[in-house]
Amino acid sequence: MKTAVAVLGGLFMLILSTGVAPAADQVFEVALKTGDVFKVCKSGLITCPVIISICDDPNVVTTVDTTDGLGFKAVSPGTTLCSAGSGVGPRRFFRFLVR
Repeated sequence: MKTAVAVLGGLFMLILSTGVAPAADQVFEVALKTGDVFKVCKSGLITCPVIISICDDPNVVTTVDTTDGLGFKAVSPGTTLCSAGSGVGPRRFFRFLVR
């Protein structure tokens, strides 16, 4: 009985310590200056490697390869929506504001 209580207590603490995962359709706001690169894999918002990515306006933000995996590079001022998906977990959406 003591073992069961200890296991349940441990599971409860694990659940509390992990927090709440972002919703699958949540849009993450990212502000960049022209020339800056947002490193998606380093952000911890997606499971890498990323297998697909796209931006609505590639004149504002485009995808680039970095030493840390996928990056979104700010090309010119404006706003655009981009997304990235991996083989594991939900696709993530990013709204970029480039100044």
